[in-house]
Order: sequence, then structure tokens, then C-alpha cells
Amino acid sequence: MATSFGHELLGRQVLDSAGDRLGTLFDLKIDTPTGNVLAMLVRLEENLDPERLPWEMEREYMRVPVEEIDRIATSIHLKR
Repeated sequence: MATSFGHELLGRQVLDSAGDRLGTLFDLKIDTPTGNVLAMLVRLEENLDPERLPWEMEREYMRVPVEEIDRIATSIHLKR
């Protein structure tokens, strides 16, 4: 996989496996000692109910583990 800098990813659309828009990547959660990315913080679309989604909220953002990422292109595509 090609290397990307975090700032290149911020603001990209996050799509579910059906291609529906979940929201926009706001920030990345990084494990400071290792530098590994742990999760994405996604600003949800206004019409989505966070209670119906499988991930936890962190403040006003949905915390999506990086294991849920299927691929990164012009948008970030999730496995489900």
C-alpha cells in the first residue's frame, strides 16, 4: 500500500460498503508510542442516527477502527 500523510486524508468522504456516505474524515487517532493509526474520527452526515451504527461516538464524532477500512482512494471505503 502506498504511504499517505494524515493531512492528505482529512476531509475525504467515508463511504460504507454500499457506497452510501457515512460522513467526512475529521481526524485520526494515533498510538503515540508506536505511531500506528488506531481509528478514524468521522463527522457523520446530519441525516444519520449514530445509535443505529455499530461504532462508538467520541464527542460528536464516530470512532471507526482502521480494521474497518477496505480501501482508500479519493474516498475512504469501509468493509461494511
